[in-house]
Amino acid sequence: MNWQFNNQTIVRKSPVVIVKTFLVLQLTAVAVFFLAGVAADYGELYSNLPFSKSLSFHIAEIAGIFVLETILVFYIFFSWHKEYYSIQRDQITHAEGIIFRKKSTTPIGAIYSVDYRQGPLGRLTKYGHIELRESNSGKPIILDNIPEPQQYVELITHLKNNIQKTGNHVNKPLRKIIAEGEHEGLEFKTSFRWDIHQDKVNKNLEKAVMKTIVAFLNSEGGRLVIGIDDTGKIVGLENDFKSLPKSNTDGFQNHFTNVFHTMIGPEFRQFIELTFHEVDDKNCCLISVLSANRPTYLKLDDQEEFYIRTGNGTTGLKLSEAASYVDSHWRGKLI
Repeated sequence: MNWQFNNQTIVRKSPVVIVKTFLVLQLTAVAVFFLAGVAADYGELYSNLPFSKSLSFHIAEIAGIFVLETILVFYIFFSWHKEYYSIQRDQITHAEGIIFRKKSTTPIGAIYSVDYRQGPLGRLTKYGHIELRESNSGKPIILDNIPEPQQYVELITHLKNNIQKTGNHVNKPLRKIIAEGEHEGLEFKTSFRWDIHQDKVNKNLEKAVMKTIVAFLNSEGGRLVIGIDDTGKIVGLENDFKSLPKSNTDGFQNHFTNVFHTMIGPEFRQFIELTFHEVDDKNCCLISVLSANRPTYLKLDDQEEFYIRTGNGTTGLKLSEAASYVDSHWRGKLI
């Protein structure tokens, strides 16, 4: 079971865990109750209580069992609900605990092997354990009781490979990126939504940005700088800011995310990172795009369009061409 939140994938353990935990605790409670009953006479102990004459032992026993079972059910459910794994573009976080929270983080870049295993019950109910090994430690990290583990093994492996491919670009100054000029992995956009020629908001500009991002996702990734014209001149984001209800970087990122979710889909947000930089006293937005682990489409008016990068441009593919490209680009990777 997973949910997409912004740039992370939240994975909860299989609901089968709830059943297994309940059975274990239930059997434990029965054993404790039986052993305590052997050691002491519940009826005799109850008769010494002040309210024993107004409430029969059997009713009190039923009420006690009901309360205990209710507490047990709530404890098991909230323990399951509050525990999750967060898979982000560069790390995996494990959070657990109902009241006292505990979090541990594993950098994806430090992982050198990813595998999974399933027992007979796991194969039947489609869950298993993911085993991660870090390069600086021989001890494996276990993500246990994960639904559809093969899916997440593929995702983690893909993110790990992306980090290895893009390692040279990390923390590279924006001026040096701009100095490269546009190429297959880099494109400039003057604005995200404000048309300087028409002096108004133009939704086609948003579409153009999303089209480029889809092409990067379907290719080898890339970077998109907004606030720079085709010649590399710094334009800034001030006009975009003024067109938004919240005229700052937070408002820009919120609007970008809304458009992204509508035109591409929240499940791909984990492959995108937005950072803002000040160049010549003007704000620019750098969008770093990793290659996606499966085909990505641009959604427009109930239609889906497929794009890839060819040279320093974005090219749309017909259905037959897209099918052939998907087969070759993701061969052996799709689940």
